[in-house]
Amino acid sequence: MAAIEELQLLNHVLVTKEWGIIGGAGLEEDYFQVYKDVFNYIQCFVNENAHVPTIETVMNKFDSFELVELENIQHVVRSLKEDFLYRRFKPVLISVAETFAQKDTLNAIQQLQVESEKFLKSFGLSSQGYSYIRNAQSRLDAYNKIHGRSDNEIIGWTTGFKPLDLATNGLEFQEGAVDYFLVFAPTNMGKTLISSFMMSAAWNSSLEDDYPAYFALEQRATEIALNWDNTLARLSRLALTRGTLSNEKRDAYAEYVDRLKQRQKDMVIYDLNSNGGRPFTLETIHRILEREGHNRWTLDQLSKVRRSSRDSGGDLRQRLFEVSAGIREIILDTGKPAMIVAQANRESLRKIKKDNTEKVEETDIGEAFSIVQDASKGISIVKVSDNTFRIQVIKNRNNASGQSFLIRYDFDTGTVNVLDDAIQEQYF
Repeated sequence: MAAIEELQLLNHVLVTKEWGIIGGAGLEEDYFQVYKDVFNYIQCFVNENAHVPTIETVMNKFDSFELVELENIQHVVRSLKEDFLYRRFKPVLISVAETFAQKDTLNAIQQLQVESEKFLKSFGLSSQGYSYIRNAQSRLDAYNKIHGRSDNEIIGWTTGFKPLDLATNGLEFQEGAVDYFLVFAPTNMGKTLISSFMMSAAWNSSLEDDYPAYFALEQRATEIALNWDNTLARLSRLALTRGTLSNEKRDAYAEYVDRLKQRQKDMVIYDLNSNGGRPFTLETIHRILEREGHNRWTLDQLSKVRRSSRDSGGDLRQRLFEVSAGIREIILDTGKPAMIVAQANRESLRKIKKDNTEKVEETDIGEAFSIVQDASKGISIVKVSDNTFRIQVIKNRNNASGQSFLIRYDFDTGTVNVLDDAIQEQYF
């Protein structure tokens, strides 16, 4: 702990009346662990009075503050920075050591690699802002790559629904536009069904380099895979689980699996079994994305994620706030867009049960409205009947929101179609 160095630097500032030494060295309040109150007092005093207080004023206010002689100023600054880095990186090493102690060496190494790169990146960028002028040419170059597209041509991966693609530009992954795409609904409204379809529709219609991940934190991996077989192979979902496919359909299933084996890129489902029965943490998800090289991902659902391996749950509102912010950080850090499934509050469910024409909006998010704030785009889902769902755009950064449309999901044939006055019926 660099208590003496904190005292030395603050003494130096008060004696020389040069507060700029602090900013010039890139030091903030978190660098002052012992004398943070003194630092904040001096900073507020400078902001209010435009000059540094006298050393006597500070000593009279803080009994713990004392006069000390200054050593080499560069040495003091280096010591403070090193102590700060030590405190920030120590939890990473402890977490890695715990993983290593469980005889999970490969994961420990990968965790150290991911966290170290993340750590170094954060400090490499901490003192550098984005230059509007210096980056002007790169913005023009980025635009020139997409210039000339038609109004109905999207930039991102398709959501599987044409009206939604036209409204949102799809799931974007370009520089400066990496989507946190919120899929939001009350319980038992088809969140998993719709989100899994949206992910597989893009994979089924995209280039061979698409390699998405699906984090199934509520259902088993086989259940999600059967959802995909239902829509991609055009097979009855019920018959797949009861063994009642006709011989003709069973042969069609076998032919579909043969075609599936020819694909170069896979879709991977991570459920609780694949994580050893343990809850997924932000660290685990980040590590899997980096290690396996997935280019996009879906998370079902947000409330099941833990902040860290030591997270015991605690206050749900605070946990959702921190987990959502952590997911946004993963998306921006990796450049891998994601669809995030979250649940609306019980009041919204009661509202829909009374009248299924009612809308589910961002104010129904429940425990943490910050989830909507973190999202770049978002949709809500209402189950209108057994096989008909209403999708509404509730957030659409840089674009209009409020658009809604109906979709029909035929579980017997695996057909999904949009019911829209302008587009009529759109089949996949």
